[in-house]
Amino acid sequence: MKKIKNRILSAVALAVAGFGFSSCDIDLLPLNEVVYENFWTNKDDVESVVTACYGAFQTRDVVERMIVWGEDRSDNVQAGQQQSEDLRFLLKGSVKTTNSFCDWSSLYKVINYCNIVMYEAPQVMKKDPNYTESDYRVNKAEVSFIRDYCYLTLIKTFRDVPFTFAPSLDDTQTYRLPQTKFEVVLDSLIADIEVCKDYAPLRNTNQTLKSGVDNTENTGKVTRPAMYALLAELYLWRASDYNLPKDKQNEYYKKCIDCCDWVLAYKMQRYDEGDAKEDIDQEVYKDYGYPLLAEEVSVGHNDDGPAAWNAIFGTGASFETLFEITYHNSVGNRDFGSNAAVKNQYGEDSRTQYVKAAEDLFESKPSSTDSYSDTRLFSVPSDYRSIASFYYTEESGVSSIYKYMIEKNRAGASNSNEYGSVGSSFTAARSSQSYRSTEPNWILYRLTEVMLFRAEAEIELAFNMDASETEPEEENAEGGDGETNNNDEGEGGNESGAKMRKASVLVYGNTLTTADELKLDAFNLISAVYRRSNPVVQTKKQYAPTQPTTYAEYHTLLMNERRREFLFEGKRFYDLVRASRRAGNTQEMRKALATKYSEAGPAVAIKLIQMGFMYMPVARKEMKINPALVQNESYLDEDENKKQ
Repeated sequence: MKKIKNRILSAVALAVAGFGFSSCDIDLLPLNEVVYENFWTNKDDVESVVTACYGAFQTRDVVERMIVWGEDRSDNVQAGQQQSEDLRFLLKGSVKTTNSFCDWSSLYKVINYCNIVMYEAPQVMKKDPNYTESDYRVNKAEVSFIRDYCYLTLIKTFRDVPFTFAPSLDDTQTYRLPQTKFEVVLDSLIADIEVCKDYAPLRNTNQTLKSGVDNTENTGKVTRPAMYALLAELYLWRASDYNLPKDKQNEYYKKCIDCCDWVLAYKMQRYDEGDAKEDIDQEVYKDYGYPLLAEEVSVGHNDDGPAAWNAIFGTGASFETLFEITYHNSVGNRDFGSNAAVKNQYGEDSRTQYVKAAEDLFESKPSSTDSYSDTRLFSVPSDYRSIASFYYTEESGVSSIYKYMIEKNRAGASNSNEYGSVGSSFTAARSSQSYRSTEPNWILYRLTEVMLFRAEAEIELAFNMDASETEPEEENAEGGDGETNNNDEGEGGNESGAKMRKASVLVYGNTLTTADELKLDAFNLISAVYRRSNPVVQTKKQYAPTQPTTYAEYHTLLMNERRREFLFEGKRFYDLVRASRRAGNTQEMRKALATKYSEAGPAVAIKLIQMGFMYMPVARKEMKINPALVQNESYLDEDENKKQ
């Protein structure tokens, strides 16, 4: 038993040594002399393994799965010049149980490190008076965030998964666990984060965040805003279940809104106290009350291109970031390891990328006479995200993903015209672009996502309220595929006289009591995020979306804005999954993936009607090792996986 435990400790020691967390370096015995029982004696021992949890969280296998599972399967990307056979099949929707991307072991390794900390740390408090209750609470918040984010990623990807908070320490323990239901796992994660959400520090430095200040300690370590962002997402997923009664959905949506309110209020406080004040978009702040970084900055900085984009994805550790897996911060020039996952997936040019931007992102070039339309993702030429996130030339058909990969984006900076500094087309000259020599951070949560979390919850809550008042008759879906419609239509608008609250007054979602107020606030949240990336709508009103009236219009506006804002950030496929769980059918997902999956033939199109096909299959090797596992029903046509 001791040898088994020593192997675990050795793996932890290697994780600590290999990921550049210099502030938490520890002295270790030679690996063959480390005795597990002699290790957990003081505060430094706990801190070293917490550091190992961060280290394991940033490994290539973990981050690559976040990209492959959440982005590569979506309609945002298509196959690049380089990819493995497993990735090639996955990209066209043909996933077998032998596919290497069905392997979930890297995330379970992170989870087990976190479980070990929670198992051993309470005993260390009894041995070392320097390891206080306060220290323990901070560590609990850190490892709970990392562990629970991994579990959330697993259930979004596989639906039902083996679940435990108990550590695996030696071979005498049997960890051949059956899957736990999606909803049960979510409830456990919510309960876990609710207990310790306030244990995390508000921030790890007293410095005011200004240009040139290294903010890595507030974005690369778990803080309270990150905890509340995770909890908001957990509640949003819990509410998005068509099997739940409407009153229960509403309860979870309100809790999601409460968590978002907390984050937004905290960020407003930081802004009021001086954080990033000179970098905030004052027009968005004045009209909507949210402190978002400006894309256009003052005279003297125009050559730097889109400022917010560069701060968030170039420099990193920005004011808007709530948590990111840290590899490098160009302000402090601190090296935290190598983000090989992003570099390999998105590549340094069209010859090396595993995936590239999908053609439907730029299927038609917007012109100056166009007005905003949700029938196209980028319908007007003013959106910074349309040329800062990817590059495409119609002549050559070459497309590349720029987000994360460019050190500083100078897209269109020299092309000042009536559309602002962005330029008038998708084919702006990119000769000044250079791929980053340092490794990009991988963002899990940032401020705009919390805003759109709240908008999504408000839309669903508002139309649930409308439905409860009108009590419409149940509608039967057409097509004979057993689907159900969920709030396909409903009156919105601003008939109650609710008005947009301006003058830098932060609106709390939990103060809104009517469906019309909730709808208007959701529209304002979406509009604030959109306006930051389209500052020219100040003068070109036709470039801005108008307030929807029906549920379908609100939902499309939200989904399009999330897609624009989080392009290539590992969010899109999961957004489609959440929408499908809420609707009780895969209609929206099928429409989004129809072109991408067409190469695989009708078999994949037919399977995509099944709700289970949204999720990955359990790896065949896991099925062989663990007889308690049950294969996803959508993959039972493989002879080796007939067990149900």
